[in-house]
Amino acid sequence: MAVGRRLLRRSAAWDAIAVLQALGGLLLVAFVLLPLATVLADAFGVVATGGTADLTDFTSYFRTLTLNSLGLATSVTAVCLALGVPLAFFTERVLPRAGLLRTLLTLPLLSPPFVSAFATILLLGRVGVITQLAALAGVRLPDLYGFYGVHVTHVLHLLPLAYLTVAGGLRTVPKAIEESALSLGGSPWQVVARVVLPYVRPYLFMAALLTFLVSFGDVGAPLIVGGNFLVLPAEAFTRFLSFAVDRRMPLLLSSWIVIVSMALLFLVRALMRRTEVAHTHTPETLTYGGTALRCAGAAFCAAVVTVLMLPFAAILIVSLTPYWGATLLPRIYTTDHYAQLWRSITPLGNSLFLASIATPLALISALFLTRLVHRGGRAAVAFDYASLLPFGTSGVVLAIGISRVYGPLEAAGLMASAVMAPGLLVAVLVSRRVSYPIRVFNAAWTRVDRRLEECSLTLGASVARTFVRIVLPQLWPAIVAALLITFVQIFKELGASLIVQRPGWQTLPIQIYQYAVDGQLGRAGAVSMVMLAVVGVLTFAAQWRPRRGTHS
Repeated sequence: MAVGRRLLRRSAAWDAIAVLQALGGLLLVAFVLLPLATVLADAFGVVATGGTADLTDFTSYFRTLTLNSLGLATSVTAVCLALGVPLAFFTERVLPRAGLLRTLLTLPLLSPPFVSAFATILLLGRVGVITQLAALAGVRLPDLYGFYGVHVTHVLHLLPLAYLTVAGGLRTVPKAIEESALSLGGSPWQVVARVVLPYVRPYLFMAALLTFLVSFGDVGAPLIVGGNFLVLPAEAFTRFLSFAVDRRMPLLLSSWIVIVSMALLFLVRALMRRTEVAHTHTPETLTYGGTALRCAGAAFCAAVVTVLMLPFAAILIVSLTPYWGATLLPRIYTTDHYAQLWRSITPLGNSLFLASIATPLALISALFLTRLVHRGGRAAVAFDYASLLPFGTSGVVLAIGISRVYGPLEAAGLMASAVMAPGLLVAVLVSRRVSYPIRVFNAAWTRVDRRLEECSLTLGASVARTFVRIVLPQLWPAIVAALLITFVQIFKELGASLIVQRPGWQTLPIQIYQYAVDGQLGRAGAVSMVMLAVVGVLTFAAQWRPRRGTHS
């Protein structure tokens, strides 16, 4: 009887974990695959029935949007890699104690791209600070609104992403390889070009892919500083606003974004598989000496950090002034914009509430889904690839698909509006950002010692008890990291929220976007500083560790 009860408990525990794994897979199917498949099916139906015949200049319009989007993302990726690779080399190989530099280089990732977009207006607009300084020097800068403005905004925001990815790759290069190349007479630059960069080629591809996809799918910056430069995600959003008039264009644009993103994911994954290197554990990395090299590295890093911090300085200044005209600095300062925030604090509460619900759902789904993927099998490859789709697809497109699938439930009265409104937002936010914790947990599961798990099961512990007592402690650092990353990404999501927002559920990013579009830059700056403060406090809290007392 005792053995039977033990087997029953173990079976029930296994069923609970199996159910959680199934729910993780169901999340991807219900809120990623099904919405995207619906968008593709609807678009295919429009094309198959000749629904594009009356669309004037349809082919030319699509060609222009595609070339603009691909050209912008390619140019942004090239610039970010050109700056990110030397940044990673200097901070990882020449200035190994540059902890402050590393921290400052990651700060732009904490703010959404649209915040950087209106900051570039303050710096590079028609009466921007840098524009005025350039005019005094006899240099006329190009008009901000268009390709130039979106490009600058994306580089300022995505350069840290490329830098962090390449820096992570440099930490995997064995010290012995570089020492051998140097001992054979190679200069530091030759060693980097012929040994180090080929070794970290998969990380270069990944940095290029991440930068390209984020730039390709961004909607905030093109809407604010894009002007007449039209790109696919922004057009999909603006066309969706007139969905009741003509539903064809948002569906066609969204389906094309999905097709292009999927093709890029397949291509880059194939390239990465061909260039994979069997890494060995490298607790130490080589540091390149030379005073001249260190001075050059420090100067280059300081210059890049200064440029990256300019938008934050501009946002802080504009939040403290009632008016910033054609002067280098405002003449009057005030805290009225911050005082006004207390009268409209609902968006901050909405963002915190939605992120507090969506983040644990995303973490639980990602944790058990990656457990399923890590165990292998035919479903593992499919789910692993599907988990990349939310990252590679614009949030606008994913939200349009979810609205197409689940929006009619609210219209048909099957769900109450009070429940459906936050429910749709939470579903969109979870599905949009679940790829981040999945990437973190995919790496973490490879470090779990399966032998300890097997020993625990052999000694009679249930699957659930083994998971809680043996597996979770090994995953705890990854859980903390995933918690922070996921909360920040959900908290600052704009594109998807613009599609599914309901009255009374305005979020902080939407509030910033509306203030910026309306020209109320002071209020937009104050709200942005609140958002950055919240994210900064969370980041600090996640990194803080209490000191443990010593016992004799």
